[in-house]
Amino acid sequence: MTKADATQGADRLVVAVAGVRRSIAVGSVIEVLREARIIRVPGGVPAVLGMVNHRGRVLTVADARRALDLVGEPTAGREIVVVHWQQRRFGLAVDAVVELAGDARTGLADIDLERIAAAIFA
Repeated sequence: MTKADATQGADRLVVAVAGVRRSIAVGSVIEVLREARIIRVPGGVPAVLGMVNHRGRVLTVADARRALDLVGEPTAGREIVVVHWQQRRFGLAVDAVVELAGDARTGLADIDLERIAAAIFA
């Protein structure tokens, strides 16, 4: 799914991480990769799940659970949300992409991309 696929009026991408629905601003989302091949990186920081080829560009993929210090097993990385944050592009492995939402939902926490970027690019 690319940005162009987003329906008009949708401003949040809802994902599941550690059994909880969270959201990412659609303006930060470049694409969702389904079942991408993640290459493990030995000796990497714990928040890094590995690397992925995204349209000829090698991107770091963060494990959302580890980067956000959430309990549970590491994310399997079946779905990767490619995001752009503060001049950086990286992947965020989530449990599932749920939906596009057009309005803020009560109790739906935002994913802190700044915190994730700090965890993987430290």
